[in-house]
Amino acid sequence: MNPLLYKAYPLMSLTIDIVANPMAHSREEIIKLAMIYLAINFVWALWLWFGIRKVADFVPSALVTYALSLPSTLLYLLPMLTILNDVTAHEFSFSHRFILVFYVVLASQMLGVFYAIAIRYPRNGLALGLQDGIAVSLWMWLLSLPLGTGFLWLNAQLKIV
Repeated sequence: MNPLLYKAYPLMSLTIDIVANPMAHSREEIIKLAMIYLAINFVWALWLWFGIRKVADFVPSALVTYALSLPSTLLYLLPMLTILNDVTAHEFSFSHRFILVFYVVLASQMLGVFYAIAIRYPRNGLALGLQDGIAVSLWMWLLSLPLGTGFLWLNAQLKIV
């Protein structure tokens, strides 16, 4: 059994199943999943916009910010939903979730390097740098806590997934 999928949140299970075996799902399921991510990404893009403004003191365009926030949405939201679901159900056990917690730490480092290279100052075109990239990555991780909790509540009310 894959430890990432042990009692995973349904959105995580569905996403991994669609990526692993897309022919087993209907086009409507795939489009619904894509729309969920694209809608959630608006909040992440706004958060990234504020984070870049705080760290680098400039504001990228809305389209660039939206595109740069997609990796954070995909890498942070799924494991945090699974972890937060365990915490809210009082079933969190580190022995069951240590790989998922390690995954979040690893994802924050990878996104830190991604943001350090991908975000460039508009005046001179220089990259943001590793320290500021990791600060932006951790800023994005910070959003996964309230956004994940809000998504859990919304899904309990509306049965989105």
